[in-house]
Amino acid sequence: MISCLLTLPAETHIRQEQPPQKYEVRVTLKLIQVYVADKQGNPVKDLKKEDFIVYDNAVANRITEFEQHTLSGLGQEARLQPARETAIPAPRAVPEIMNRKFFLFFDFAYNTQRGIRKAKEAALHFFDTGLLPTDEVGVLSYSALKGFRVNEFLSTDLRKIRKTVEAIDIRDTAGLAADVEEEILRLNDESLKSVDSKDGVMWTKFEGKRQESKNMVLNYLGKLTALAKALGFIPGQKQIILFSSGIPTSLMQGISPWLVPGIDPEKTRNLAAKMGMGDPILLNAATELHKAMNSANCTIFAFNTKSDELSASAEIDATIQSAPAPFKPIAITGEGTLREISKATSGKYFGNIREYKQDLGEVQNLTGTYYILGYYINEQWDGRYHKVRVEVKKKGYDVHAQAGYFNPKPFGQYSDLEKKLHLFDLALSERPMFQTPLAFPLRTLVFEDQDESCLLMLSKIPAAVIDKFSGKKIELISLVFDEQENLAGLQRWETELTKYRGMDVFTAFEAALKPGAFRCRLVIRDLDTGTAAVAYGRASIPMKGANALSLCSPFLLIPGSNFAYLEGPTKKKDSAVWKAIYPYDRAGYSPLMGALSRGIPVLYAVAPCIVSGLKEPNIIYTAALINSASGEKMTPQISVKERNRKKDMEIAFLEIPLNNLSPGSYIFYLFAEDTVAKAFSYAQTTLIIE
Repeated sequence: MISCLLTLPAETHIRQEQPPQKYEVRVTLKLIQVYVADKQGNPVKDLKKEDFIVYDNAVANRITEFEQHTLSGLGQEARLQPARETAIPAPRAVPEIMNRKFFLFFDFAYNTQRGIRKAKEAALHFFDTGLLPTDEVGVLSYSALKGFRVNEFLSTDLRKIRKTVEAIDIRDTAGLAADVEEEILRLNDESLKSVDSKDGVMWTKFEGKRQESKNMVLNYLGKLTALAKALGFIPGQKQIILFSSGIPTSLMQGISPWLVPGIDPEKTRNLAAKMGMGDPILLNAATELHKAMNSANCTIFAFNTKSDELSASAEIDATIQSAPAPFKPIAITGEGTLREISKATSGKYFGNIREYKQDLGEVQNLTGTYYILGYYINEQWDGRYHKVRVEVKKKGYDVHAQAGYFNPKPFGQYSDLEKKLHLFDLALSERPMFQTPLAFPLRTLVFEDQDESCLLMLSKIPAAVIDKFSGKKIELISLVFDEQENLAGLQRWETELTKYRGMDVFTAFEAALKPGAFRCRLVIRDLDTGTAAVAYGRASIPMKGANALSLCSPFLLIPGSNFAYLEGPTKKKDSAVWKAIYPYDRAGYSPLMGALSRGIPVLYAVAPCIVSGLKEPNIIYTAALINSASGEKMTPQISVKERNRKKDMEIAFLEIPLNNLSPGSYIFYLFAEDTVAKAFSYAQTTLIIE
């Protein structure tokens, strides 16, 4: 699913420079997650609002919102103890809870197949024992061949995320950098002698390989830094559980002359001198990554997957075991780099993946008790970073809070990765975090075409929504998800909306699907400003039966031409299929989208009916309206205004009197019966009267 979104075409045209947009300064609520532990590392659960001080860019702020969250048990709700002040009115709704956010990061570049297999085992255990229904989980991965991937964005649908983890392919592993370092340490005494030889053949061989490995490391660190910067715009603390064997420390910091015991120290020192005492470019890149992770409020819990394996060379094992303690972390393993990034982000390093049950329990304990502190700021759209510091007045506590946050910034300043995450958020999240998108209605219909079941998504984009977009370059993306949350259909196209100013716009997408239940979403995004609108819907496509008569979903219409039409992509070159299935006079009728105003006396419907099993059908149509609240049933008298035959389908145009229906929600049933063959079929939809 994510890979489909990643392959959506990017902007390739050259645009004229747009004048900078002006954003008003507004008062907004800033929420900060805080973890507090005693000196033994145990979570502290009894602090009050008055125990905290929050500094934003070195300025102490008055805490107006306070929540204490304690996860009292697996599968249970977080226990909430609110103590809020409401003297300052909130400019927007205050979230009742900031969910824990976990990213499971599978590092294929610095790993082995055995390590990834153990990592999957650990991750699945975490799903079964360490997560709550309110937790949001995403899956990330990086490989030397495929690069960085967002396998799944943050979601509370843990079943879907678990399946993504189950499907991870261990064959993507490629620990090339570690292999080169091990090969150097496997040099025997004669090989070491050749290192000092005049021709330098042996060292030249390894020097080229090591430089290639360093280039891979630099690319890896750069990708992770870009990821961290993008994650910074997702509110709250992000916990990254990193499954990796780590970047070999010797590539970053050089190699110690004590690494190869039993060999002339002078020769070993010469080898160490050739390998260098550290690569300043890589060390600087690692420092930038640590800063970016801190700034993005990402805490890394690193699980060393190499620890489950015995080295292929007993000589290396002996080397590492007999080396002096200070030099063990900077051998050929990635333990040192994993320790550093865990420490730099206030996380924790776990050195033995075989003990994942115990270690993941500690992650649960460390992240299971936290506080939410809220204060008001003047928000500005400049993308600047605010440094946050949280203190506890009582002594003897370790406080870990997000290091800061970024002000929002204009969409045009987003990086490519940030724009992709912005789209993932809109397309996949039930509660988008980058912004609160505008809403508009979506109606779904099911019909058949040439033995193919089709889903039609109809949308009304109100003028008030259209006017929020710049209109110069807009993308529309339709997504259909099946019962397993797999992407069953995706369409994308770009358009302009400038000519639709002040109008309600009707648009439609269709998709050929197999029987099943589906969740639909239509995303509209302004590619200049990032302004977005999202519509949601659901549909069910039944299994085809042996009935001679099959009624498709009715297309409801109201009198009058109230829409402009925005034509989308078509399945065929000449015309969209649904237009032939649901024909109507656009000059005289408009699709019913959303609620129907009380007082409209009559409703119309286009009703396609499959009659492939009938030679000379004689179909009569009846209807029923059931009040959803009271259960009261009404039977309006339907009039057939027109019938047309199209191959094996009869398309009827029906008039349905409403008889001054009272406001409320109704289930509208439409029945079709052939009086000759006694065949019967029905369809239903929801009708809301305002």
